[in-house]
Amino acid sequence: MRNLFVCAVALVAIALAIGGAAAGPLPALTTAPTNLTCSLVGDNVECSWDALSGATKYSVDVVANYTTGSADRDFGTTDTSIIIPLSTFVVDVDGDLVADTPTSFILRVKGLNPPGKTDYHQKTPFSSTIICTVGGSCAPAI
Repeated sequence: MRNLFVCAVALVAIALAIGGAAAGPLPALTTAPTNLTCSLVGDNVECSWDALSGATKYSVDVVANYTTGSADRDFGTTDTSIIIPLSTFVVDVDGDLVADTPTSFILRVKGLNPPGKTDYHQKTPFSSTIICTVGGSCAPAI
């Protein structure tokens, strides 16, 4: 019984040590970009936001919603604005060989510094969310 207890304590200690090491360093940016605004202009989604101190790149996360499903895409830019052509989104989300038309978009942005996927540099917070309805307007998510 005593050996079982010693093994259990050792396993918990190892798990805690590994868990702490796996958490990685804190990201360089701990705040999100502010004042995200988006609009549908012609065949594009256009977004802009305030510059984030220390950010060298931005990642715009877009979820395109269809009546048959959704598709998630990320777009990178070094600017504080982006124009995303609607043609960049999947046209056959459900794979039935019939083109699907997006009904809405959910957008948010985060700053990156330095750019890259190593050292937890992408574990930065996202801005507030904007929802754009095709044929309608864009507004902050409630």
